[in-house]
Amino acid sequence: MTPEFITTAEKVYPQQIAHFKQLIATNQLSHLYLFVGPSQPEKLAFSRYLAWLMAGADERQAIRIMADDHPDVKITQPSLPKSGTGTKRTWKVDQIRALKPEFVTVAQESQRKVFVFDAIETLQAESGNALLKFIEEPAGPQLMIMLAENLNEVLPTIRSRAQIVQLRPEIALAQPDDEANQWRKTMQPVLFKWFELMMQRRVEAFVYVQLQLVDALKEAPQQRL
Repeated sequence: MTPEFITTAEKVYPQQIAHFKQLIATNQLSHLYLFVGPSQPEKLAFSRYLAWLMAGADERQAIRIMADDHPDVKITQPSLPKSGTGTKRTWKVDQIRALKPEFVTVAQESQRKVFVFDAIETLQAESGNALLKFIEEPAGPQLMIMLAENLNEVLPTIRSRAQIVQLRPEIALAQPDDEANQWRKTMQPVLFKWFELMMQRRVEAFVYVQLQLVDALKEAPQQRL
């Protein structure tokens, strides 16, 4: 069974995957990338995909990466508040320093050691300076990937050192297939009818949702449309 991160990355970022495969094949891969764009789970899937290419791109390596059990792949995210009362994650300087044993060791099984840092825009000056020491003095071949929603919120010292990639979903670039077109044609009058009921402020509009819409909008792409 193919791990989810492979199917997600290949579906959402096919052109970027082809581009990075070419960079790897021609030995032009940079050591530090800043991926900027929406959808944290999809950016993580793409990052895992690149780590998988570094690790050997077979089924065993994919399973290990998915389970966060590969010695050459380290995926981390900011810490929750110590109080346990908040949900906003931020990078702490102690968290960066705790990664030192990983930074100072070379890859054991892969071409490069891969580090993925999620939500890097929450990195503050002190923790950013701690991270820069490891960026500028790598122990060996490394691929460092940083993920952010908003480029303007990332520390300038990080932006200036990274290869910035606007990583936006490419699904919309593909032409819809016949099945999707047929679904649109079927749903259009149904949605218009619901909208009409809503505009008339009729209580039947709420019943209509249960009877007509819920069963027809089971898939996430359909819900987005």
